[in-house]
Amino acid sequence: MAALDTYIVNVALPTIAHYFNVDTSDVALVTICYLLIITSTLPIFGKIGDRTGFKLIFILGFATFTLGSFLSGFAPGIYLLVGARTIQGIGASMLYAVGMAMITRYIPASSRGWAFGITSTMAGLGVVVGAPLGGVITQYLNWNWIFWINVPVGIAAIIVALKVLPHEKREPGGEKLPFDTAGAVMIFLGLVSLVFALNRGQKIGWAHWGILCAFILAALLLAGFVLWERKFKDPLIHPRLFKHPSFTFGSLACMLIWGTFAGGNFLLPFYLSLVRQLQTSLIGAAFLISSIIFIIVSPLMGRLSDRTGPRVLACAGAAGGAAALLFFSFTLQVDSTIPTLVYLALIGLSMGSFVPTNNSVTLGSVPADNQGAASAASRAFQNLGMVLGVAIYQTVFSSVLPVSSMNTSPSGTGLPTDLLLTGFQYAFLAGVAMCAGGFIFSLFAREDRSAGPRGEPPPGML
Repeated sequence: MAALDTYIVNVALPTIAHYFNVDTSDVALVTICYLLIITSTLPIFGKIGDRTGFKLIFILGFATFTLGSFLSGFAPGIYLLVGARTIQGIGASMLYAVGMAMITRYIPASSRGWAFGITSTMAGLGVVVGAPLGGVITQYLNWNWIFWINVPVGIAAIIVALKVLPHEKREPGGEKLPFDTAGAVMIFLGLVSLVFALNRGQKIGWAHWGILCAFILAALLLAGFVLWERKFKDPLIHPRLFKHPSFTFGSLACMLIWGTFAGGNFLLPFYLSLVRQLQTSLIGAAFLISSIIFIIVSPLMGRLSDRTGPRVLACAGAAGGAAALLFFSFTLQVDSTIPTLVYLALIGLSMGSFVPTNNSVTLGSVPADNQGAASAASRAFQNLGMVLGVAIYQTVFSSVLPVSSMNTSPSGTGLPTDLLLTGFQYAFLAGVAMCAGGFIFSLFAREDRSAGPRGEPPPGML
């Protein structure tokens, strides 16, 4: 459900923007805040889960997610919708933080591979059905139902979890280290400041004192977070992980490639709606192409990497993503949806090649006793990339549009097609640059096959 809600909303964003009469910088917050909250609170809930037990966090996660979904459907304004999505993000973060860890704790070692496979299948199902389901619901019901559909599922999940998850007894004894409250505050406020500056810079003005202060505050807080984590006894993200070059470079590559993927998924529905004039259900159906190819290709590439080495395939996936974005950038003006379908197929192939092999390089370089922390940190880099990707695509797209047009036609309808095409082209070219960065970082990431567990799919692959 958490994976589905990342994708089900994207297709409805043009409709939501038109409904509330807002521009892309405002409606982007619907996606950005959801991902930002997950990114900044994931290490926090991971730590809390270790201390209080996974069952409590898991059930509270579903309860919070369900409440956020209920409130999102009733939101009367864009900023109230963003607030409700923030509540959703807190719930999703709880689920992500303990979901995979519960398998390790509750399932016997002999059945864990099967359990991870089931979980990955469900996450993949959320990816596959999210966009088309969002398109159908938005067109034939209304956008509110893309949130309300979560409510009965969430209630059912809470009931099942209360009955089937075992009660956890916390064993007394051992050193009880203080919680890293200062680190949690710094990383949260630092990321919020950075994303605020990126999202609002074009609308307010890059030289505006508020934007400049936000960038400075973000730099100070994130630098302070890094320095603090090096000194704190029980940090949220342990600095020793970054002593492994493959983990560092692999995580940076993951951040850039997932940022490209998320930014494209955010902006593409606007292109198909404003330029190609497609119905919302057809936009959702188009996204099936990349999702299905991703689901098919990723396990095949994972197996192939055992023979050829994952670094080569990760580099190939990053390079393929850059090629797909470059192709799409220069075929946007073609009066046909065929280039879009080709682009979606290519991006699904490139992501299917990159994701499992990048996970193998990144997590395979970390010793087995640090795998939990490495998995959480890797997920945090992935979500951070998605947040920044949406912010960067939206910023580049909006920078081409005159500020006056944001006031006269906030949702983008009625603007000259040539102007819109220029904005879309520049945004997807920015994605090419991000993929190129991911390719370079992947070149420096070499897997250490002597470290890390083998035989289990890495948590957070989807």
